Amino acid sequence: ALFIANEFEKAGLNPVAGNNGFFMQIKPSWFNVIGAIKGKSKPGQIIIFSAHYDHLGTKSTNPFPNEGGNAPVEDGDEIFNGANDNASGIAAVISLAKYFKSQNNNERTLVFVAFTGEELGLSCSQYLAENCEPDSIIAVINIEMIGRSESSKPKPYLTGYEQTDILKILNRNYRVFGDKTEKEFFKPDPFLKSFLFMRSDNYPFARKGIPAHTIMLTSPFYKYYHNLNDEPETLDYDLMKKVVRSISSGVSGLVTGADTPERIQKF
Repeated sequence: ALFIANEFEKAGLNPVAGNNGFFMQIKPSWFNVIGAIKGKSKPGQIIIFSAHYDHLGTKSTNPFPNEGGNAPVEDGDEIFNGANDNASGIAAVISLAKYFKSQNNNERTLVFVAFTGEELGLSCSQYLAENCEPDSIIAVINIEMIGRSESSKPKPYLTGYEQTDILKILNRNYRVFGDKTEKEFFKPDPFLKSFLFMRSDNYPFARKGIPAHTIMLTSPFYKYYHNLNDEPETLDYDLMKKVVRSISSGVSGLVTGADTPERIQKF
C-alpha cells in the first residue's frame, strides 16, 4: 500500500495512512479506502478491484424514496443495511486481497478500493479516475451485488461486455483454473436496458478508455434491491463463495500479466 500511497502523494492527492492501507479524503467525511500489493516485475501496470461501501442510510436520508424492491419489511425498520448492495461486493474485494496476497504471484500491482459516494452518482470513483494515469491501469474489476440470485442456475454477469474482450478472458481462465467443465460461467449482462454499465464505479474509468467492468449476480429488479430488507439473513453465502472463487480464477491472467485486455474507445 505504501508504494501506491507514494504515487498518489506525488500527484498531490495527500493520502491519509492507515494500519494496512490508506484513506483518500474526498470531502470532510467522505473517504475512499485503498490497499495494494506491489507487482513483482510490472509494478507500473495496475489492476484495480473495487466495490462501494456506501448505501442509502435510513428512511429519512434515502435519496431514492420512491424506488426499490417490494420485499416485505419488518415494522419499525428504518435502516437500509445494504447487505447485498454492496457489503457483498466489499466482502469479495477483501477476500480477493487476502487470496492474492497468499498466492504471491502477482506480476502486476493489485489495488483494492472501497469507494464511497456510489449511490450519489459515482462521485468518489470519478475523483480517483480523474486523478490517475489511465495508461497505467490495465483493468478495473468492480463487484456489485453478488449475495443472492433469483435464478435456479445463477451465474455472474459482466456489464459493458461488448466494449472489450474481458468476458472472454474471464471464461478462458475459469476453464483453466476453475471448473474445466463450465464453458461459459461468466455471462453477458442480460439487463442492457437498465444501463448497469454506466451505473457503478467502473464507469468513470471506462470513460478514460480503461477496460473497466462490473461483475454482478443479482437482478436490478429483485425484490430486495434498495429495500429495507436487504439484510445479511437474505444472502446465499455458499453462492457468494462460489462467485468470489470464480473471479479469482477468471482474473488470474490479468494478475500474472499473461492477459492484457482491449482498451475501451473513449467516449
